[in-house]
Formats: sequence, structure tokens, C-alpha cells
Amino acid sequence: MKLKIGDKVYLQKYEVVYILHKLNSFPASIMQETFGGDDNDYFFVNGSADGFRFACVYEEPESVRWLMEQDWIVDYDVYIEMSLDELKVLQETFKAEYSAGIDEFNAKDEAYKETHFEEENEKLDNLGHKIISFGNLISFCKGEVKFGFPDEYQGITTILGASGATSISQKRFNFFARLFGRDAQ
Repeated sequence: MKLKIGDKVYLQKYEVVYILHKLNSFPASIMQETFGGDDNDYFFVNGSADGFRFACVYEEPESVRWLMEQDWIVDYDVYIEMSLDELKVLQETFKAEYSAGIDEFNAKDEAYKETHFEEENEKLDNLGHKIISFGNLISFCKGEVKFGFPDEYQGITTILGASGATSISQKRFNFFARLFGRDAQ
């Protein structure tokens, strides 16, 4: 999943792993920002919960533009206010689209399959990845997994009492909001 905060895009570690291992093409700036800095050790995933942290930051305009154009990378802020039922329906819709894409490709002649295999495979892999991301979002909404949010994120970090991880700044905001009798997010 991705979060856009100002001019930056934050990715969960699992997204970076997918991009680097599965995709045939992405901007060179993605690779540079992933491995080029002094403190960019966030590529390594230490346990399953670590993969859900929005720890990977991309600031280069080329990276930001490309990441925001990738509709298969689920934008957390777009979907987080949906109900569980709405998220499940969307996930099922994507599953049906995935199955239809496989059937459509299999119905093509061999010449088409040979010349378009990589393109079709990447498209279906990306859709499959989106389905998995929706499953992760559903699990987060149920409180089954935790997401780690950047401190500067001011959006929704907990779901109806679920135990999703909250940023320090959000915890402070919630504490002071309760202290002064204002509604916390």
C-alpha cells in the first residue's frame, strides 16, 4: 500500500519487495531511493509485521509520479473509510477480473500468447498483488494485522477499536484530544 504525504510517497516494505522482484520496468529513481541513501536499510523485511510498515519514502518527482500512477498499488487513504463489506466486494470484483483475464489470455492464439506473454503476465501479477493488498487491508480493519505509519501521517490509523499500529504523533493527538474533551480521530 501507499500513502501520499505532501510531496512524498510512503510504501509498505512489501510493496518495495514486489516492485523490485516482480516488475520488468520502473523508474531508475525507485532503485536509487531504495538503495542509494545512507539510512535506506528499510528494504530488508524483519518478520511479517515489519513488511506492513510504511517505511519506504520516495521523494524524487519521477518516483512519486510513477508510484501515484500505479493503480495496482492500493492507496490506503482512498479505501480506509470503506466498510469491511465494501472492501470485500471490491476484492471479489478484482478476483473476478483476474479470472476473466486468465480465461481471455488462454483463449488467444499461440502467436498472440508468445508475443504478449510478458505484458499480460505483468498485468495479471499486478492485479493479483492488488487482491492480496485488499486482503491485508481487510485484515487490518479486523485488527488482525498492524500497519506502522510514519510519524508525520495525520490520517486514520486505527479502525473501530482495531489494534492497528498508530504513529507517535497520532497517539499524542488522541491523548490531548481526550484530555481536553475533543473528539480524537
